[in-house]
Amino acid sequence: IFSYGGVSGGLRAAQALKPLLTSVGVMPISEGVALPMYQKLLDENGAFNASEQVQGGAKTMLDELLRWSEALKPMRVA
Repeated sequence: IFSYGGVSGGLRAAQALKPLLTSVGVMPISEGVALPMYQKLLDENGAFNASEQVQGGAKTMLDELLRWSEALKPMRVA
């Protein structure tokens, strides 16, 4: 889950969302990316400029998503 917000970066909302996703058959992964004070990552034109920390977190999350995707593939086929 990518989340954004103020100081907590939307972490409380992301945590509240996980049980809901599970109840509708979505398998949420444990890794996530939180963007606290995301406004600081926007340039004067409103374009998002991810920091190295955000990019690293996104890579970790996407790598885990790929692992889960491969692991759950047989269940999707069935």
